[in-house]
Amino acid sequence: MLNKILAKKIFILLSIFSVQIFTDPWISAKDEFLVKKLEYLSIKNGFSIDSTSYPMPLALLRNPNEDMFNNITLMADYIAVADKIVEKESKKFINEIGFSSNSEFNPFRFIDTKFKDKNSFFFSNSYLGERFASKISMTVYESPFEEKKYDFSDSYLALVSGNFILGIGNYDRWWGPSHHASLILSNYSKSSPGLFIRSLEGFTSNLPLIRSLGELNFSFFANQLESNRGIKNPYLLGGRLSINPINGFTMGLTRSIMFGGEGKDNSFKALWDSVRGDASTYQGNADSNIDNELAGFDLKYSFNVKDIVWSFYGQYIGEDGTDYWPWRTFYSLGTEFIYIEKGKLRSLVVEYIDTYYNGVDTGTNITYEHGSYSSGYRYKGSPIGAFIDGDSNYAHISFNGEINNFTNLEFSILYGNLNKDKSGNKNSWGTNNEDFFGIVLNFEFKIDPKIEAGLNFISLSEELTYRGKILEKNIVGLDFKYRF
Repeated sequence: MLNKILAKKIFILLSIFSVQIFTDPWISAKDEFLVKKLEYLSIKNGFSIDSTSYPMPLALLRNPNEDMFNNITLMADYIAVADKIVEKESKKFINEIGFSSNSEFNPFRFIDTKFKDKNSFFFSNSYLGERFASKISMTVYESPFEEKKYDFSDSYLALVSGNFILGIGNYDRWWGPSHHASLILSNYSKSSPGLFIRSLEGFTSNLPLIRSLGELNFSFFANQLESNRGIKNPYLLGGRLSINPINGFTMGLTRSIMFGGEGKDNSFKALWDSVRGDASTYQGNADSNIDNELAGFDLKYSFNVKDIVWSFYGQYIGEDGTDYWPWRTFYSLGTEFIYIEKGKLRSLVVEYIDTYYNGVDTGTNITYEHGSYSSGYRYKGSPIGAFIDGDSNYAHISFNGEINNFTNLEFSILYGNLNKDKSGNKNSWGTNNEDFFGIVLNFEFKIDPKIEAGLNFISLSEELTYRGKILEKNIVGLDFKYRF
């Protein structure tokens, strides 16, 4: 009798939860704190979601797997949180208008940061249909590093077909489990335009070998970078595959290739040499088209200790080696504690990022640099990977939590030694900075379901130079968004 009642409850929950009126693209990294609640409830209930890659298709949050129903109460809590997210994002039409304003250009930006320029004003219109999704976004901005005053970042057209999302356009991506610096692909620079395809819900198989890997998710894009760089208009290709062999454990495999451009061999033959590794190892017939490659993996394991969900994670990235293993490597390590106190979610994160490489035969200025692609692994002058750029060490301790139903607080203590070899004229942080400490204080206010605002403050122990500009030690910022 008990089993029948439980089965009935599960059926009702699934029936409500799996209703899909519109196709859904994703939730962005800016809403990462919402996903923390789902992480907490999923690990407590004995299953896991892949939170190591953004944007995250809503289908990954909405469609439960067969291991979800260990605790019907926790399952109901999970569905309630996921339904709020889906209800917010699954509207046929969404318009947003907002701005951000800072007293100084702020180069310290993390996974959930809402700004990229000194001052900006944006408007966006999104459409969500049964098969198609689109977004048109226009931003007018002020930046000391760009002459252009507007762009169309975060604009795309997407089609959902079966278990795939295909599209054209540009949007921010974040690949890896870290909250403060993804080494291979982050949302730090503006997003470049191109084509993309990714999985919607993930894939499984009845074949024992594939089934043992758990749910498989993948993402692939082919973008084109700007003309104002050493090699004009090169292509940037990237791919990621993540697996979930056991509950709480996610492993991601990533690779990116900067290929072609003006004066380079842009043929499919040269592209194939790059994909299979000939172009980076000086083998085959593509020696005149040496490309710029990064590859590696990341791991995240989360488990339950009483009322705390504890995670360990790391990312290991380097240039593709001749033995198909990353070399000239750099890495990040981190741990996170997620818990609920007096009904409010709290998160404590400790991370360390090291992009310093000093080879016996090469010296420094290797990470994010390249002999042929002299502008390096950057887009419009900003790193495509970690914001600390190459040859740097960085540590970050942060607390993120709900103060009440309307206010979130984030408090961080950070330490950095940026471009510590003090050489390399392309490094974003120049050659004059000393090591420093800093604090970050961010408030996020949810005034009502349509209005959000943020107040941001950073204070540094030293004046820093970023892209040739001396920054103020204290920076205050404000952001605002209205959805209708």
